[in-house]
Amino acid sequence: MTGAGGIPGAGVSAVVMNVTATNTSSAGFFTVYPTGVTRPLASNLNWAAGVTVPNRVIVPVGSTGKV
Repeated sequence: MTGAGGIPGAGVSAVVMNVTATNTSSAGFFTVYPTGVTRPLASNLNWAAGVTVPNRVIVPVGSTGKV
């Protein structure tokens, strides 16, 4: 994340992202979280089959600047 797409390469503690599930064939979820840590139990987005669901997330970046 950091150092790409206009995001500074240093001094970034978190990013704001729009995440969207679309054209889904079954229900599901995903979790956005920093690299280098265990996945949290809570998800950022849940969806049912056949729907489009967006969500804005604020997530810390890991020590390598990635989520």
